Amino acid sequence: MKTVGEVVRWWLSRIEGDKARSASYRGSMVSLMRRHVLPRMDKVRVSKLDRVLLDDKLVFPMHQELSPRTVQKALQGIGQAFRMAEGQGRIATNPLAGTTFRDFYKGKLRPKPASLSRVDLPELVPHLVDVFNRDPLRGMLPLMMLAHGTRIAETLKARWTHISLTERVWVLPEANTKTRREHALPLTPQVLGLLARYRHALPDPRLKAQWLFPVRGGSPMATTSGHALMREVSGREWTSHDLRKLMRSSLADIGIDYMVGELLINHSLGSVVETYLTRDDMERRREALERWHSRLDELGFSDAHGVEVAVPALLSNSAKVEPPGASGDSCASLGRE
Repeated sequence: MKTVGEVVRWWLSRIEGDKARSASYRGSMVSLMRRHVLPRMDKVRVSKLDRVLLDDKLVFPMHQELSPRTVQKALQGIGQAFRMAEGQGRIATNPLAGTTFRDFYKGKLRPKPASLSRVDLPELVPHLVDVFNRDPLRGMLPLMMLAHGTRIAETLKARWTHISLTERVWVLPEANTKTRREHALPLTPQVLGLLARYRHALPDPRLKAQWLFPVRGGSPMATTSGHALMREVSGREWTSHDLRKLMRSSLADIGIDYMVGELLINHSLGSVVETYLTRDDMERRREALERWHSRLDELGFSDAHGVEVAVPALLSNSAKVEPPGASGDSCASLGRE
């Protein structure tokens, strides 16, 4: 390989088929490389590449047009490409060895500010409930994400068989999660009621699909379609990730322990911390979600799920409410009669 373009294209051909990486990562990296890196660096010879040339042809021009985080991601991608090429002996040496984003940028990388905050909840919840009541197929996704703080790609991969009514749990298989570990979310009485109403509203062809969020033909809703739905529901005011951030910050507001909050949104806690997780973690998660959904009920969530749950029952973890038709081991039994 003699040019940067050859190295990058070879690397892209490898990651496009790498199932260990998330589809969103593969898609965004391929787009970034093809739109910004290859047009600027395609013909640059590997033997001539150094930090000065990289800055002149890629980093500085990108800084004029794009955010620092986008530039950082581009450098991470090209760095991975050269390290892999060197590791496989496809290039003699890596001219970017030791090069980092901090060689070119000394400012502080601030997280993208959230478009939703806790003060928006009193208006947000009734809006989402209204969308759900008018069209459950449009309203279910944002409500489920606000209720659980799940990532949109993980949520859209949910199958009815992942939901157990007997155990009152929703299991996200490790193949579906960003962290590549199984994630279990307790189901509160409110969510069981919401699932029953949603399933009852599904058209017959989609009712037979295995997916929680099917489209015509029975396939799962694509992530791009999910983002489009969020833009439609929000009027482009917020994103699916804003719902996740809002749920996480709200857990702290109602007194949920930091570690439990991190577990609920499936953040990686590190191998040392995870070694000491105890067997009562699921009950702690259940209590946290019951308290969170009780808070949502105060803002109108109950108008969507239609289940009456007393606050004392929630706090004692003793609420057991079966939505109509809820019998059997999975939500496949929530069919219409």
